[in-house]
Amino acid sequence: MSFRIAQVSDAHLSPSRPFFEANFSRAAQSVREAKPDLMIASGDLSLNGADSDEDLRHAVARHAELGIDWLAVPGNHDIGDVPTLPGKQLVTPERQARWLAATGRQCWHRDIPGWRLIGLDTQSLPVDEAQWDACAEAVHGAGTRRIALFMHKPLCEETLADTALNYWAVPPAPRARLLQHFGENLPGLVASGHVHQWRQVEERGMRQVWAPGTSFIVGDAWHEPRGAKLVGWVEHVLHADGSHESMLRTVDGMSLNDLGTTPEVYGPLARVSHGGAGGN
Repeated sequence: MSFRIAQVSDAHLSPSRPFFEANFSRAAQSVREAKPDLMIASGDLSLNGADSDEDLRHAVARHAELGIDWLAVPGNHDIGDVPTLPGKQLVTPERQARWLAATGRQCWHRDIPGWRLIGLDTQSLPVDEAQWDACAEAVHGAGTRRIALFMHKPLCEETLADTALNYWAVPPAPRARLLQHFGENLPGLVASGHVHQWRQVEERGMRQVWAPGTSFIVGDAWHEPRGAKLVGWVEHVLHADGSHESMLRTVDGMSLNDLGTTPEVYGPLARVSHGGAGGN
């Protein structure tokens, strides 16, 4: 028995600034036609839901319109960013409450044949002990099931030993604590978004999959390429025996918008010669 998940990520939707609505509509139609068992939105559903109720409600409604059973985890533009990144919109209890009011869940787990799916809010991990408790409970209850972890930011940019603290990945301290929570039952799949690139890498038995956004890329002048810069969605096929595959799904007609050349979205980006700077 196999279970098919459509992962959509980084839609960046807003009713008043509809820069990426057309791309999302095309991706949504592709997902509908694929008829997955579940859709998971891996963060940044909204353009500025961290500060705009209207943006967040609109983005949640647009995802729900697909008519597919779905779950979501928040991104930094939905709930704010980790407090170790000064100068960014930071996660606050008020922003967490706005997300919960719109979606009803901040972290979650669901069992399917052979697997336990776990969704985490990577932005709140450094400041939210309740989420650590929920994670520990979900991992403990997985039993012999393999774990598939869904979150917004990837665990790391290159390796789990990364020590750099930057915008693009889970900070080193909460990453180490998270891996300790899993112990010997490390996830077989870690699916994330945020970087707006498509990549698959494997370390310590974990396949880390970066989903591209449906909205835009961040061009090479503003962020180092670590995977393929394109737009689309990802299909994960999880089998009851614990095996799995992840496939990129591109969609005809989606525009390859470059955030670096559209400063009207989030303002001008700083040019960089290597990764770690920039941000969106």
